[in-house]
Amino acid sequence: MAAQQSPPSGPVAEVPIAATVMASFAAVFGRLALVAQAAKGAVALLIGAWIISLVLPAGGGVSFFLILVSFAATCHFGVNWCRIILFGPAALPAKSLSWGEVHWRFFGFSAFLALTMMLMAVPLTFIGSVLAAIFGLMGPAGQVGPGVILVLLVMFAGMIYALARLGFVLPAAAAGETYGLGLSWQHTAGQGLRLTAALAAVALPLTVAQIAISLVLLQLFFGLSMADLVPTVPMPGEEMPAEGPAAAVSPSEPPSILGVIVFNLIQAVANFLAFAVVFTLLSFAFRTCTGWVPGTTGNLPSTQPPAGRENDETS
Repeated sequence: MAAQQSPPSGPVAEVPIAATVMASFAAVFGRLALVAQAAKGAVALLIGAWIISLVLPAGGGVSFFLILVSFAATCHFGVNWCRIILFGPAALPAKSLSWGEVHWRFFGFSAFLALTMMLMAVPLTFIGSVLAAIFGLMGPAGQVGPGVILVLLVMFAGMIYALARLGFVLPAAAAGETYGLGLSWQHTAGQGLRLTAALAAVALPLTVAQIAISLVLLQLFFGLSMADLVPTVPMPGEEMPAEGPAAAVSPSEPPSILGVIVFNLIQAVANFLAFAVVFTLLSFAFRTCTGWVPGTTGNLPSTQPPAGRENDETS
């Protein structure tokens, strides 16, 4: 396919929901060795961060450091995996820990999307609460009922929709394309609901699986059950127990260092697998909606690309 002089004005094809969802799961769980290969650098970053955190003074700074490194590790893995989906295994960089311009673009877009989704939580919560009140689903305060579930579903759908309309910047960044949020919105026009349904179809079971894995690991390594993690809400007229809710989530004995390491490792594996499916679906949808073909330089240049400059790709 010859390089396009300008991006298409809109989606060139519709995203087949069921086929894309099934292909996304198959591409990940049918090639677990490739997932592990793509995650080598990310795992090295996480291990390094865990080791450094052991010598840092305890506090909020350490937690922020671990969250930042985990986010960077996910972005590093995202670049590798999107390139595998779009170009094939040969597109993996020779150096597992390499970090270049493509990674920074992927990191920046990921941070923007994450911030956008978090900021949407407030208005979406309000909308969900209004709908729950209109349908008479609001129950007593402090209890999980149909109203709370409706609010959570509205939040989930709204955030997924934002990812569906803006998420094409991630595979495009991984591919080295000069591509922005405006083009992503343009190329998902009329496909927002289809992409939202596809993303929800992969995100819901993956989220349930991750929660189940976390509960099993907490019980196995720390002796904590779900009942221990959910604080008891006193009935009207009752007082909160003197020891407070924090006592309910304290393990009977301090966890071993080995247990913490294994817990974090399994959690990291589950997270990488979940993100791999999401990145795969976005890559498939990006290729379908834009007509992008791998192996051709400058498939989707921006509306005003730098003169005389080709798109960069990591090697």
